[in-house]
Amino acid sequence: MDNAERKTFHCSLIDPMGKLLDCRTSSVVVPAHDGQVGILYNHMPMLCELGLGIMKVNAVSEEQYKGTCEGELSFFIDGGFALIASNSVMVVAYDAFALRDLKPDRLESVIERTARDVPSAALSATERSHENERLRLLRRIGESLGN
Repeated sequence: MDNAERKTFHCSLIDPMGKLLDCRTSSVVVPAHDGQVGILYNHMPMLCELGLGIMKVNAVSEEQYKGTCEGELSFFIDGGFALIASNSVMVVAYDAFALRDLKPDRLESVIERTARDVPSAALSATERSHENERLRLLRRIGESLGN
């Protein structure tokens, strides 16, 4: 086993619809509730609450492993938890989707639904602030994807 292979670890991402990611990686960055958390090989064990943001995974190539992914992958994350232990990262998100698979019409649908929810009288001030931040992030994603 060469040095590059020894510095990888397992990463999985699960949302309410099922498993979105299951691969070997050399690094992961998750949007914790209080800022970004970078994870490398041999990271100390921890459980962290996720916030709103982008999760980045540097997946190893399929030539090295029989994985399901390779390269830098990005995912929209809105809440959940990340468990880091024994060179494994398991992310369970309340809402997540892969940016590489995102179709413009799906993104527009999510943006429209979020925009409709923002003025709702049923939302508390904290929930309204969260929905506004979610809307800003979704629009930035759309701009970065050229939508």
